[in-house]
Amino acid sequence: MGSEFMNIIIIGCGKVGASLAHVLAGDGHDVVIIDNDRDAFKALKPGFNGITVAGVPIDQDVLKQAGIETADALTAVTPDDNINIMACQVAKEIFKVPRVIARIYNPEREHVFHEFGLDTICPTNLTVDVIRSKVLGEADVYHHTIGGDSFTFKREIIRKIDEGKKLGSLKIREDSMIFGVFHNNRFVFANPGYRLSAGDMLVLANRTH
Repeated sequence: MGSEFMNIIIIGCGKVGASLAHVLAGDGHDVVIIDNDRDAFKALKPGFNGITVAGVPIDQDVLKQAGIETADALTAVTPDDNINIMACQVAKEIFKVPRVIARIYNPEREHVFHEFGLDTICPTNLTVDVIRSKVLGEADVYHHTIGGDSFTFKREIIRKIDEGKKLGSLKIREDSMIFGVFHNNRFVFANPGYRLSAGDMLVLANRTH
């Protein structure tokens, strides 16, 4: 799918859902956001150019109304883990949506999502990782689970001797890959031809198991 425009369904119009809808719509994607409370759509800014659908997000008729049969991706970000897992199961198993992502609050239930082959984002784990690294004065390290695999993302300032080099010429550990670079506080996806400059910060990804 890459940078192609996508048909994306968001379930849950809370702060995260509304913000995500604006960002994706602003990137040019076709966005439909579902919530069972019509008043929840008040969280959307006036400039939102996507579609809103009021209804139970695990109801197949509601999902069809939202265009799930031609959706490229669905993400469930309601405050209810049960709703998120059920909506993602329906999207993945019944409608064969290619990309399905669920936000969960209870990290102890993450394995349940993975058993169904679902990708998850757990704010609890992400917050703990960030605060832990700050408290201990460690380098910023973030842990993320995609499907059944765990990854760490670590930020490192480039060495003086690497300034001026092309990204593709850097020597890194075999179990790592360069995910991108922070340049002047802006993120740039990894490009072998990118030339590093003083103060650039690498984002390295490692598979932990």
